[in-house]
Amino acid sequence: MAIDIRKAFTAASLTVILGLGVTGSTRPGGPTRPFDEFGDTKCEDEMARLDNFAVQLQNEPSSKGLIVFYGGRRFRGQLPKQGEAEARAARLKPYLVERRGIPTDQVMVVGWGYTEKWHVQLWIVPRGSSIPDRETTIPFKEIKFRKGKVNPRDYRCEI
Repeated sequence: MAIDIRKAFTAASLTVILGLGVTGSTRPGGPTRPFDEFGDTKCEDEMARLDNFAVQLQNEPSSKGLIVFYGGRRFRGQLPKQGEAEARAARLKPYLVERRGIPTDQVMVVGWGYTEKWHVQLWIVPRGSSIPDRETTIPFKEIKFRKGKVNPRDYRCEI
């Protein structure tokens, strides 16, 4: 389940949740580094990117995988529904855990607000490293949503 950082956590509390050090100067596993980034893409491409991420996490079992998603102002030419960004991101961690065997405590998914387009960032966070800075986001009050409820089934990728 995704966590909406805007409402619940600060970067410092997320660092504690991930079990990472607060300082970034002495990192036994090296610096936090971006692994990949993607936007609205086909399921096959998304799964291939997650497969590569899983391989990297398996090669670095003491590191955490941080999946950061940003909701978009528009999605495929129309306003998003409220909760759509979270529903789209909700499939990412289960794929890594259930299909690729990554331990559930090695991966965390967080929502860090809204940008022009929905996108995901995959980060490798070695033990003792700090989390990345979040992008500048569009204030929530400036995001307009279309009516309707989100059905999570509409955002699943079938394998």
